[in-house]
Amino acid sequence: MNRTAVTHWLIVAACALSIHRPVDLAGQAPTRAEQTASSAPASSYRLTLGDVLDLKFPYHSEFNATVTVRPDGYISLIMIGEVHAEGLMPLELAAVVNDRYATVVRNANAAVIVREFTPQRAYVGGEVVAPGAVDLHGRVTSLQAILKTGGLKTSAKLDGVLLTRYSGDNTAEVRKLNLKRVLEGREEDSVLQTFDVLYVPTSGIGKVGLFMEQYVNSVIPKNLVFPYNLNTVVTVK
Repeated sequence: MNRTAVTHWLIVAACALSIHRPVDLAGQAPTRAEQTASSAPASSYRLTLGDVLDLKFPYHSEFNATVTVRPDGYISLIMIGEVHAEGLMPLELAAVVNDRYATVVRNANAAVIVREFTPQRAYVGGEVVAPGAVDLHGRVTSLQAILKTGGLKTSAKLDGVLLTRYSGDNTAEVRKLNLKRVLEGREEDSVLQTFDVLYVPTSGIGKVGLFMEQYVNSVIPKNLVFPYNLNTVVTVK
């Protein structure tokens, strides 16, 4: 192949490469940062009440803001007002914000950064050893949460545990869990979510024991010899 032919082949190859190089809508090749962002997996974290967010506008710094997701699930931004944030991923919220700002400025290009995460906690009460908050690090089921509070008391009713779960718009739903079936392997345990409240009720025997303690033992003189132990009373069906 002579020099003229080689030169012609190199020009054709260069043109082919330039044709197949990806370009954006403005006719500019994407930057390395943009290529990296497009290939990186999207975060699956969804914003929750109390999260503190930084909103950055690279071309309109006057709109930069640090906001907290309010109890009603909204944030407030200058010029566009109320924006619903709860339950959205940061990238999804950024898209909503950019769409709203499109009526105000060109190329808002907002970025949403989670500055502070709300502590991921559920709460366990009722017939457990140490009622209180349970940190949700990873996947935590109802039984695991109960173990974190010291375990069940002997007075606990396993087949009537109540799970209260926030369902949005200041409302919650309550459903009954049968932990007896879970322990027997006949039912799958529930994975807890932030703001869940797990309440373990008192069994029938436990209620009788509480009744004896509050109403019977309190009225019988301590020095009276009784024919049976009042603390071992059981229910007769």
